[in-house]
Amino acid sequence: MPTLQQLRYLVAVADTLSFSRAAQACHVTQPTLSLQLKELEGRLKARLVERTRARVILTPVGIEIAHRARRVLADVDDIKEVARRDEQGGLKGTLQMGVVQTVGAYVLSVAMPSLRACYPDMRIFVREDRLENLPSKLSDGTHDLLLLPEAINHPDFTSTPLIREPLQLVMPTDHRLAQHAVIDPEAIAGETILVMERGRRLHDEIAALCNDFGALQAQDYAGTTLDTLRLMVTTGMGLSLLPALYVRSDVLREKLIVARPLSRRAPVRQVTMVWRSSSPRSDAYHRLAATIAETLLPWAEKEA
Repeated sequence: MPTLQQLRYLVAVADTLSFSRAAQACHVTQPTLSLQLKELEGRLKARLVERTRARVILTPVGIEIAHRARRVLADVDDIKEVARRDEQGGLKGTLQMGVVQTVGAYVLSVAMPSLRACYPDMRIFVREDRLENLPSKLSDGTHDLLLLPEAINHPDFTSTPLIREPLQLVMPTDHRLAQHAVIDPEAIAGETILVMERGRRLHDEIAALCNDFGALQAQDYAGTTLDTLRLMVTTGMGLSLLPALYVRSDVLREKLIVARPLSRRAPVRQVTMVWRSSSPRSDAYHRLAATIAETLLPWAEKEA
């Protein structure tokens, strides 16, 4: 059978597509890593890696075995975590957190002071990625936790909401609506609303708001990031609806644009923390989520 170390070497090569960088990541010499991979191929009787002068690539079999190896290694890490649980409920060491760019920085910038105070021995290593890539990276053990901009339904995952975050109407400072402290949705009739790319639940919610109150949803361009939408508003291309935490972080400091809450029917984004249900840290993750959620209360949707 393959050894765990051989599986680690294979995963490192899959991550780096370089024998030298993989060896460096595993803290071994390149000849040692190369020899162990050849032994692994011999044990499995399969070619896992193609080596050329120009590049290193995994064979289809190698890709599949590396994917399964991540799960094995994640399970082994979970076993070790069970053995070293402590008074902080497992919230020590490094947590690998996968985030969507439109969520991670804005949640963690608010929550981090409380997290440092409550869990001084914990470090969070954050990796940004596209929403569609994150669930598989949680499954294979690349990430311990995810921060997502919407709820997720997956049989192997546990998730808990952190905040129901209302969107605010963002407009140039000289816009006719900027003088109002709160905007009635009827007032957006005839306005052009800039939105994120299609394929998100929130996109559909904004589209329904525009349709119900006579606003014009921009059809010829869409933002791929919140920063893109903010800059488009700044240049006078239209108005936009942006999350409250982003407004706090990046809009309030602007001089050319302002943000105003809607009096009703504001689209709401539900930020969620997700982890593997099998994780031995599950109880600790519930406590971590509760700590973060408490810090986000000032920006949460107010109950009617």
